Formats: sequence, structure tokens, C-alpha cells
Amino acid sequence: MIDATMAGMVVDGEWLEAHLGDANLRIVDCESRGAYERAHIPGAAWPSKHPYKNPDEPLHVMSPEQFAAAMAELGIGDGTAVVAYDSGGGVSASRLWWCLKYYGHENVRILDGGWRLWLKQGRPITMEQPRVAPSIFTPRVDESLLATGDYVRETMARPDVIVLDVRSDAEWDGTRTPGNNSRGGHIPGSVHLEWTRSLEAGEDRCLLPSEELREMLAAAGVTPDKEIVTV
Repeated sequence: MIDATMAGMVVDGEWLEAHLGDANLRIVDCESRGAYERAHIPGAAWPSKHPYKNPDEPLHVMSPEQFAAAMAELGIGDGTAVVAYDSGGGVSASRLWWCLKYYGHENVRILDGGWRLWLKQGRPITMEQPRVAPSIFTPRVDESLLATGDYVRETMARPDVIVLDVRSDAEWDGTRTPGNNSRGGHIPGSVHLEWTRSLEAGEDRCLLPSEELREMLAAAGVTPDKEIVTV
């Protein structure tokens, strides 16, 4: 059950099933194309441009113009409510959630438990792909949601700033360097909490209750009075 603290960020299967027919709701399946074609939540669209990296600068998020075009392709306009989901604990869905927030779209949530829990609960699925009418998306960049490398270097020594590294334990200790990472390890002075610790034990992959999350973060020094920069 989602508590009031997280109600603006996540929805559960019961809520989403009750709103499947909403004309102003766009559900986005953030799985692979193959997985999407095998089955998905009714009405869900598949984002061909995910994870929304700039093709000219793949280390960075899409430009405003590129992102606006990607959202228009999904039928996401300025007034569209969005629910994103995946089967990997919310990693891919969270990428879309963050990108939409970065470009000023507040009405976006993640399906708690994602595809796995939706299936387990016996909720509706389909192979039918929806007809998506293009929409107009107006990007409004929120610079407060993005920290540059220079900003981190300038602020990391401040006592009111916490650099929170949520990568895997292996990435943190340098034994694994995935993707384009040519150097192992972590930012000096950063705090490490692998992202999977925010999920309940078991295969459902739901978020921990907000009070447990708060206690876990506080134990690591991540508190509301600090500025948090995530890695």
C-alpha cells in the first residue's frame, strides 16, 4: 500500500487498473521492444527514444527540442498524466520520470512493483498497440534537477551537501566498470546506498514504506536539511 508521502510519485496497480480508460492518461512501457510486443498493460505505448540521451552527446540528456519531439511521438502533451513502468525495479521508468521532471512536466508517476507485480496480481494485459495521436509538449528546463561535474567539485566539501552514490556495490568499490566508464571507484567523500536497498525483499520489487526509506537514509547522513546530489 502506498502511503500519502509517496502518493505524488508512485501509483499502485489498483489505482492504475481503475484509470486504464482515462483519456488524459498515457502509460509508458519502459521495457525492451521485444518484451513490449509479447505483452504490456492495455493502452501502454513504447518509447523508441528511451533512455532519452542526446544522440550528439550521448553522456547527456536530450536537448529540449529532441525531448519535445520524443514526447509528442508518445502522445504526451503539456496536460497529459503519465505513468511509467518496467520490470527491473523501476530503473528505466525512473529515467523517464526524471527526464519529464527536468523538462517541467510534473504529472508523472511510476507504477510501484512494475510489470512483475502487475502480472502476479492477474491484472489486464494485451498485445494490442494503441493508436497514439501526436501531442504538443513544451519543455521548461528545471536546472535545479541537474548537477554538473564542476558543481559537484565546487560543493562536495560543504557540510550541507551530500553526494549520494546509488550504483551497485561492485561499481562503488571499482570491481565493475560498466558502459563507458574507463575508471573504477567513486567520488571521494560520497555516501553509498545501492539503489536496490530502497526496494522490499522478494520478487515484487516494490518500494519500501516511506518511513523505512527515511530511516535508512538518515542512518547514512542523508537528511532533509542537506542538499543531495545523486550519482
